[in-house]
Amino acid sequence: MILKKMIVNGQEIHVQISTDEARKYPDKESLLFTEEHEKEAFMESLTQEEPPRFRSKRHRLIQMLPFMDEETIHELVQKILDEGELEGLDIAAILPFVEEEDAGLLFKKALSGQYPNLNPMMIAPFVDDSDLSFVVDAYIEGSLNEKTLDGLYPFLEEDDLKRLFKHILSQK
Repeated sequence: MILKKMIVNGQEIHVQISTDEARKYPDKESLLFTEEHEKEAFMESLTQEEPPRFRSKRHRLIQMLPFMDEETIHELVQKILDEGELEGLDIAAILPFVEEEDAGLLFKKALSGQYPNLNPMMIAPFVDDSDLSFVVDAYIEGSLNEKTLDGLYPFLEEDDLKRLFKHILSQK
């Protein structure tokens, strides 16, 4: 049995804890063992290496991103475009490594509204100005809702904002 010391109402008491709790306990030297062989086995178990932990696909991909070439990242983007998302992979993690052309494709897919995990506002800082002009064109044509456009104002070029302003003024 493993015991840890506690102070309750000014009195020192010893409370039984599990082996797992004892492993996490910060002051292992203060732990008490009722059997000497228990203490030896416990201390020896602390020096043994922990088995390697399973890392998710998402975690491994994110760690590899800075070292991937453009072609490999393009393949990753294509997979996202084909499937709508990549299980467990946050699109924000890959955007700094994506080429503008691929970011534009992701952006247009996000604007379609069919993929809730692709947020156009998250992708907008990484797209080319022509992709942002596309948003204004789509709004003026009536194929993009106002709510989607509102979040993209900070990323629009001055010319696009002027076109949008004139369009809004011309509406009745």
